Amino acid sequence: MKSLKSMKKPVIITAVSALAISGALFSQSTYAAQVTKPIQAVYNNIKIIYNGTEVPYDAKTEPFMLDGVTYLPLRLAGTALDKKVDWDGTNKRVVIADKGVPIDQSTVTALNNQITTLTQELNTAKAANTTKDATIAQLQKDNQTLKDDANKSSSSTLKDLERQLNRDYRDKNNANADITLKGDKNDITVTIELTESRWNDISSSRQESYLEDISNDILKTFKDADIEGTVKNSNNGNKLVTFEADSKGNVDLEKLSSKVDLSELKRVLLNDFDRKYNNVSIDFSVKGDSSEVTVDAYVKTDDWNSLTYYQKNRIQEDIISDIRNKNVSRVKGIVHSNENNSTLATFNY
Repeated sequence: MKSLKSMKKPVIITAVSALAISGALFSQSTYAAQVTKPIQAVYNNIKIIYNGTEVPYDAKTEPFMLDGVTYLPLRLAGTALDKKVDWDGTNKRVVIADKGVPIDQSTVTALNNQITTLTQELNTAKAANTTKDATIAQLQKDNQTLKDDANKSSSSTLKDLERQLNRDYRDKNNANADITLKGDKNDITVTIELTESRWNDISSSRQESYLEDISNDILKTFKDADIEGTVKNSNNGNKLVTFEADSKGNVDLEKLSSKVDLSELKRVLLNDFDRKYNNVSIDFSVKGDSSEVTVDAYVKTDDWNSLTYYQKNRIQEDIISDIRNKNVSRVKGIVHSNENNSTLATFNY
């Protein structure tokens, strides 16, 4: 025989609702009152399962069905879902909220210990970093001191070398040059000062050899130095030549051209050669700069042929001399026939 608990059992429940009542006698006011209303609820031993586990309840909180809808108390549902359920009697409200998550004190203690350990490790690392920074700063200071000492030593050695170079090269090639060195063991600048005429009196090959000898002597003392230099006119400071030397002392020479007063040069030539030899008249055309001047001399063919071999050579040498006196490095010349512009002679220096 089935137990009464497992059988469907209709029960009459009195429900409370609010009704608004108004009438002729109370036309000026309205009030609410609790009323009861009978309903047919069916208890059918309904079970509540949450995440595979049955939620227990008692007779007061047993779920029931009404008109095909299952009803269960909010407190029972809230408990099953781990929610906090309260009744606000004043405002007639059911309040549902999340429960606070309790933290085990041992967990808190472990976390605090971990924080303490990490803080100590951080402080230790900071102290070590401070020590490293101090060490680096001291090393940088020591390194700078060594550099300063090396520069002082290099400067002293550079001055000694400068004096030696002046002793060895001042009068070489009759240059009467003054040599100055500046820089350090890695980069050395050489300045050689002499008159432009003395520099031009040195042939191009000897000029290059002169600078190579100086560079090689520098490299004997400062083998890793980069050398660059300038040859200057001691009268006005104008640059005559710039040069660079590689680690083997090979010199790359760059001659600097300057303007020559070609009109003045032509006037000098005309004055010097106006009927100087056998009453021969010579006209001139000049072009170029201080690095090289080309001169064209024009003379009648018969007049040129009337000159002796010695006179012809003397004319060419004197033309070169007049041009070289204007501090010109190289001279190229052609003697032309006035009649047909044919070449009668060529000369150069």
